[in-house]
Amino acid sequence: MQIINQVSSETRQKQTVPLADGTTFEISIYFVPMQYGWYIQKLTYLDFTVESLRITNSPNMLHQFRNLIPFGIACLSKEEREPTQQLDFESGNSTLYLLSQQETKDYEDYLSE
Repeated sequence: MQIINQVSSETRQKQTVPLADGTTFEISIYFVPMQYGWYIQKLTYLDFTVESLRITNSPNMLHQFRNLIPFGIACLSKEEREPTQQLDFESGNSTLYLLSQQETKDYEDYLSE
């Protein structure tokens, strides 16, 4: 797992994340105070796009798209709660991780057992 760096407390953020094979994906995230939550506004990889996905603690938030993209995204938090505060990523309470194709496959295999 590789940490997706530069997630700050800014309410709207966009970054390009490199993958091991040399390709990239773009991710835009935003914080909604009235919903107490962070959302993926848009994630684009080649011709694949997902929009409006709430960021939750999960070993792979993108598991449902495993046959469409060769990576996953995990969110893990130190406290026993979802990332609901604007400072959660900047403070280190919550962290986003990029999962490689193998890590995504390993998680799929684990769920199949």
